[in-house]
Amino acid sequence: MSNPAAISVRAWKLEDVLLEHYTYTSGAVKPLPKHVHEDYQFGLSFDCQGEYAYRGATHAIPPGSLSAIHSGEVHASSDRTYLPTPVSFWMMHVHPAVLHQFTLEIAERPHSLPFFASTFITDPALNRLFLALQHTAQQPTAQLEQETALQQFFSYLIARHAANRPAARLLKPAPDAVERAREYLHSQYAQDISLGELAAVASLSQFHFCRVFRQAVGLSPGVYQTQLRIAQAKRLLVKGLPASEVAAATGFYDQSHLSWHFKRLVGVTPGRYTQKSARIS
Repeated sequence: MSNPAAISVRAWKLEDVLLEHYTYTSGAVKPLPKHVHEDYQFGLSFDCQGEYAYRGATHAIPPGSLSAIHSGEVHASSDRTYLPTPVSFWMMHVHPAVLHQFTLEIAERPHSLPFFASTFITDPALNRLFLALQHTAQQPTAQLEQETALQQFFSYLIARHAANRPAARLLKPAPDAVERAREYLHSQYAQDISLGELAAVASLSQFHFCRVFRQAVGLSPGVYQTQLRIAQAKRLLVKGLPASEVAAATGFYDQSHLSWHFKRLVGVTPGRYTQKSARIS
């Protein structure tokens, strides 16, 4: 008899969304029984074909496609009993109220819950937004970056792939609104600003604000704030302030949080950055 596969699960909460990462070693697995849950469920794997018994049929989920299971619908995952190679996949569980709120922002009027006719969606851009959201949940991240990642993923998912997707308004530039938001971010970059707060400064809905900001600036509001923080951190590090003080002064949770973002955006850690600066001077 085959040895059982070892299973590990890591889970994170981002706002009202539950995110999970599953890894299986090769070996015997026990299929899960049919079940139902209140949340919508989305899943993604690049190294394993998924499978669902759902809506009276068996549906294969190609690797690299996002699976979509509706709230309140009975389903069961693959009935396979053995994995010949290790596999991993990401899952997301979202309460209908969350999707409804995003739908209302897009439609700007009463609208039904989004309906996904297919069991899976093949869209590399959607995958990138899904994985960015997973990654945001795993790292210490500013509230604005978290909420921006949520807004981008769900807005794209609903506006592009819901069978009953609402028609979004024609996107018109709003330079004054964007400039007000940018000025606010520059003056408050170290604060834990919410997306709702920033959209209110711009006098726009969160959905509309994220679209016009990205159109005008080329970055999401959350990424823009992080880059402002890193730019100021560089100035303070060159002045000789220790990284722990720089992290606190620029709005990062701690020194490791600063170091992670600094290396990602600059290419070196804060310590290496100051060493290079000292040699240049």
